[in-house]
Amino acid sequence: QRIEFCLKVHNESVKAMRYPPKKYNEDLETAQERREREQEELEYAKEMADDEDDF
Repeated sequence: QRIEFCLKVHNESVKAMRYPPKKYNEDLETAQERREREQEELEYAKEMADDEDDF
């Protein structure tokens, strides 16, 4: 019984690593959106710094 349990846990772990959940793909999309947002924030910060230099 113990060996069967260990094999079952092992097989489930291998399946989980091989096929990530669909939620993972949604997180990837939000990560790209996050990168775009951070890039926009950096550009805005540079513009603000340039505006401060003008004064």
